[in-house]
Amino acid sequence: MYRRINPTSQQQLPMRMLFQPQGNGTFLRACEADSFRALVAAMLADPAYESGDVETRLLNRLRLADELMLLARIENEPSLRIGDRDADLTINVASDERFIRSIDRLGLVSLEPTLSAGGTRI
Repeated sequence: MYRRINPTSQQQLPMRMLFQPQGNGTFLRACEADSFRALVAAMLADPAYESGDVETRLLNRLRLADELMLLARIENEPSLRIGDRDADLTINVASDERFIRSIDRLGLVSLEPTLSAGGTRI
């Protein structure tokens, strides 16, 4: 489960994330969710993602990773790769959590500090 939030929203769900970076340290959107899968669903604006099968979720993460690579190229950022392991300049699509953590490391989203440090808060 996820919901869009703004700076004045009281926290109701354990995970928070900023996404759609503007390149100057600000982000257009924010959400909170109860799982990493829900954070991906929020990025896709697709609640059905959470109940999708494994193959469909992987295909959606791959599609989103392709879009993030394209945006990085348009903005003259270093070339990104897509993979199933953590590595420098790599978007890891192996699972919802690894995907979110990899794009947080790359600065494409911003997780709240307790999540960035490796915690799950749930």
